[in-house]
Amino acid sequence: MSDNNHKTLCAHVENELQVKDPQTYMKLIQPATHYCEGCGRSAAKAENVCKPKKLA
Repeated sequence: MSDNNHKTLCAHVENELQVKDPQTYMKLIQPATHYCEGCGRSAAKAENVCKPKKLA
């Protein structure tokens, strides 16, 4: 999974990363600092979501 850094969480979920490789998925979301205003997913980095908004 060398392209993990180029996909958003939406793309990873569509490809079922959370099922196929939960440890890698958890690294993308912990500790959450941003969330997507579009779908509501939270992530450790802004670039991991489509419409990032910093968590307050």
